[in-house]
Amino acid sequence: MNKLVAASSLVLQVLLIGFVTGCEGPEGPPGPQGPPGQGIYAFEGFADSIQCVTCHTPDTDTLYNVWARRYQWSVSLHAVGGNLERNGENCAGCHTTEGFLERWREGWVGQVVDPVLNPSPPNCFACHSPHLRANFTLREANPVTITSYVAGVANAVFDYGTGNQCVQCHTTRDTSPMIPTPDPTHTGVTDTITIATSRWYPHYGVQGQMLMGMGGFEFVDYDYTGSSNHTLNPGILENGCASCHMGEQSDDLGTGNAGGHTMKITWVPAGEEGEELAYFLAGCQDAGCHGEGIETTDIPGPSTGTVGAQTLIHAYVDTLYGLMEARGWFTADSALNASTSIPLKIAPESRSGALYNYFFIEHEGSFGVHNTKYALELLKSSVAELRKP
Repeated sequence: MNKLVAASSLVLQVLLIGFVTGCEGPEGPPGPQGPPGQGIYAFEGFADSIQCVTCHTPDTDTLYNVWARRYQWSVSLHAVGGNLERNGENCAGCHTTEGFLERWREGWVGQVVDPVLNPSPPNCFACHSPHLRANFTLREANPVTITSYVAGVANAVFDYGTGNQCVQCHTTRDTSPMIPTPDPTHTGVTDTITIATSRWYPHYGVQGQMLMGMGGFEFVDYDYTGSSNHTLNPGILENGCASCHMGEQSDDLGTGNAGGHTMKITWVPAGEEGEELAYFLAGCQDAGCHGEGIETTDIPGPSTGTVGAQTLIHAYVDTLYGLMEARGWFTADSALNASTSIPLKIAPESRSGALYNYFFIEHEGSFGVHNTKYALELLKSSVAELRKP
């Protein structure tokens, strides 16, 4: 009897399934598009028919090498040195991926963004949108307008191909304590500038301006003669920062030292802390600037004679700092000696351009590599200004 009941129940289930599937009507219209994903892997949703295994199967990913690129990124300064805690509304637009994407969606209008909980450092999705586009094209190819913080000097337009993506952040910040801005024409002994903040500088990421040979403070009585080869080099004009910083790695270098998505030019050889830096300069050779004999970025050149570019720039930076320190412009711990309660007053006002140039070159970080000639002339003119009576 139990077997008969069980069999009858099975027949009933089969008939019911057939009835339901047989009565299924035509598919209805699609529903409205859902909101974009908020997770780190789905910032903007997914393209139709995207096939995950194209990129995420190591055995077949020979097109994008996602695993290798991700490892390279993991040792980059974007991953571990990008000051992720700068998650406030004025900073997150460059220091976090979420803030960067908000700026991008809004057309880069202003730096103010909404801070998010648990932000991520600038990662793959800051520069690319692989899930929505189904490729790794760069988000941004348009030229970048760079704000000038020298009175009377127009904003610059940076247009270096793929480098335009990088200079969305490697530039002056729109919300800056550069108030008041220094004026090269205010040269009278009674012209005084009052600086009320120890952060009186354009920002740390001024690599775009240095490459262009713009953005520094140019004294009216000094003859500035231009820029180094990098500024107008055809390869750099086309590929920008990636020309040198993302050179393809050789088979014997591995994938975590320099080049590629590490974006590094130098590294410390494994297990050799305190030893001399190693250099990866394949990108510099590919850009058409240097031959295969280049072994370091501290090389003599047309602007430096027999002295290495970085050696000479460092020497001038130290000289300039010493002149400013003697004037009391810096505290004992090397901070700018200025605050709202005790402001720093400089006269003539144009002399403050030496302070501006010091920060411009110190914070730019390449110490002459990006534009030796321009950096050197900014320093020479600043030293000459402070040596005046």
